[in-house]
Amino acid sequence: MKNYFDFILPTPVLFGPGMAERLPTELRRRGLARALVVTDRGVREAGILNPLLAGLDAAGVTCCVWDGVVSNPDADSVREGIEVAKRNRPDALVAVGGGSTLDTAKAIAGCLAAGVAEVFALREVKDLRASLPVFCLPTTSGTGSEVSYWVVITDRRTHEKVSIGDPALSPTLAVVDPLLTLSLPPRLTLWTGLDALTHAVEAFLSTAASSLSDLLVKEAITLVVKSLSCAVDVGDNLEARGDMALASLLAGAAMQHVGLGLVYAMSHQVGGFYDVHHGLANAILLPHVLKFNAPECPDKMKTLDNLVEGEGFMEWLKRLYEKYALSGEKVEIKEEDIPTMAERARANVNAQTNPRKAEVQDIMELYRKSFKVVE
Repeated sequence: MKNYFDFILPTPVLFGPGMAERLPTELRRRGLARALVVTDRGVREAGILNPLLAGLDAAGVTCCVWDGVVSNPDADSVREGIEVAKRNRPDALVAVGGGSTLDTAKAIAGCLAAGVAEVFALREVKDLRASLPVFCLPTTSGTGSEVSYWVVITDRRTHEKVSIGDPALSPTLAVVDPLLTLSLPPRLTLWTGLDALTHAVEAFLSTAASSLSDLLVKEAITLVVKSLSCAVDVGDNLEARGDMALASLLAGAAMQHVGLGLVYAMSHQVGGFYDVHHGLANAILLPHVLKFNAPECPDKMKTLDNLVEGEGFMEWLKRLYEKYALSGEKVEIKEEDIPTMAERARANVNAQTNPRKAEVQDIMELYRKSFKVVE
């Protein structure tokens, strides 16, 4: 029955333009005076950190900045962050960046709390303790990681993206300030926005969906339909940026409770093998997987249609892709890798809540339809 569910939202949220200014107060009222700021070089060079660091300094919070986060974070980058934290002994982590940064910070904090030096060892820890306080300030609107207790880390040896989840990894506070997303370039705005959309759509179609999760993700989809194009085309439109930030947050809150689907099961393999931007991989897969799933969930597909005024959801998606030439984004994958990726995708936890059961041959065919296959 649809309305038997567990739902936990352990992370408080501060949402709205200018909320980042409250970060120093939030640390000080918790008695936290030493922070490790976790970020990447792009965010640091864009100057996004400057007002945050000035505010923390004025509040008497001592900060060290580590900008070693990499896209599709791996065990080596997390290990480096752990060593930086051990040297500086912070009593809180402040993560400023996209999903890779937020996941890296949560992973570092979890490893420090568990006393392990290798992030994948967290999977073996029983009764994981609450980690160091982690304050998440997203600079993109896509992953929803600021309200999720999951982290995704790439194993470079096996080309796998490993998902590790535990309520103990939940951020202490999510500070979602749309002002922090204004400098995001159009292409990344598009890719991360489609990441948020994919979260929402797959959570909506999930076999574990509930009335509560449906409420969250339908609003998220409505916001993306309304504002994604504007956020891409007019990057300083604060209303559009706010809508996308809220859509990402709502979809992130829902997905960790009801699972996702085949897009995520498949895109994790593409990211693990080829280091492709996660949002782009999702965007390429989404139309093909939706067509595959549609026969098994006609009522929900009709609901999606109703969320797009004047046209169906698939028609809107097609028009969006044509406008931004997404259909022309040719990501190459190797034919020899497809069987392994398909096997792993079928076994992935997200495939278990996909509305249509997919066999390995189905997934292999979806890979071939979606990407440019090379020998």
